[in-house]
Amino acid sequence: MNYIAHPTDIPLNPSEEFSMLNEIFEQQVFELCIHEENGQKAYYIPYMMNDALECYLILEHCRMTGEYQPETDENEEEGPCSGQLEEKDDLFGLIVRQGQDRVFTLWFRSIRKVLKCYQYHAIGHFWQEGQEQWRRLVYILGTIHDKYQYLGEEVCSREEQELLKLAEFSPLRRWSPLGDPAEPPAPSSEEGIEAMKALARETGDRAYERLLMLYEKFPCSFLGKLLAKQLTDPGRTGIYELLEKKIQSASEKYPPRDYGKQCNTEIRCKRKQADEALKRLGFSGTYPEYRKKNIGVIAMEEHPFTVMESEEFQFCIRFMVSICSEGHWSRNGGFFRGAGRKSGIAQSVQEIEEMTHLL
Repeated sequence: MNYIAHPTDIPLNPSEEFSMLNEIFEQQVFELCIHEENGQKAYYIPYMMNDALECYLILEHCRMTGEYQPETDENEEEGPCSGQLEEKDDLFGLIVRQGQDRVFTLWFRSIRKVLKCYQYHAIGHFWQEGQEQWRRLVYILGTIHDKYQYLGEEVCSREEQELLKLAEFSPLRRWSPLGDPAEPPAPSSEEGIEAMKALARETGDRAYERLLMLYEKFPCSFLGKLLAKQLTDPGRTGIYELLEKKIQSASEKYPPRDYGKQCNTEIRCKRKQADEALKRLGFSGTYPEYRKKNIGVIAMEEHPFTVMESEEFQFCIRFMVSICSEGHWSRNGGFFRGAGRKSGIAQSVQEIEEMTHLL
């Protein structure tokens, strides 16, 4: 195992920050980000970065000897990354070995942890086609589950702790936007089944609740697949809408990401442009949700991190377009299977016009 090795004559620093640094090397996820701040170099080490939070370590009063080589496809096979911590003249020295040949050292006085939680209910990543309405929620539940797993109650409210149980409901995870669709998810936990039963009970969906009770007694693959398929039925829109509301309620307890005055202004402008373009097409509503007759549009967003983000990744808006036959309207109802229901993800308002102009 590769980890931060502490020589026997140097005691292990018991602080949380050093424990996090040790875990980073154990998990083989070490990454160093160097930024220019007020003419000085700042050294950041990410611990956990996702759509719900940003947690990273800052090496204070730091200088580097040698050269850090970011991991690429070309050098990925050169071997694991390991670290060794030393102490000299009131400084810590983190000696990092990248593969067999590359070594550099970071000398610093202390480590500071930065932890910030953010809203996530407006996030939409659409990596797989079909049932995008469920895949988006499954992704968010997984994000909540991950931050709880790594950082615990410090970053999860009671609302979120109830929601993350649904990440342990196997039939729902079959609609994950990540991984191999052909690979079956891990079995459901008792808490996961109970959490989904509570949603069905709250919406009065007796048919799905009865099926869940059967699955609870006989948690076989056949019933798991049936429950997953039943989630795509229009009869489950009540469960979908309730879960989405609960996610939004939990998310809104946190602040939105703050990118600074200029970037924040640019984001507001992009939202305003989308709003004006949709209204020119005859849609009514307010950002992010619009409707025109039997066509619904919901704007979803991809948010870059506030620090350590690739320059290629920018804020962007994607549109969930849902079409239902007359009399069968529901939020994102077109994404559920059934006659008269159509849906798609549009990359721009122009694509929405192209998708709907024949209707």
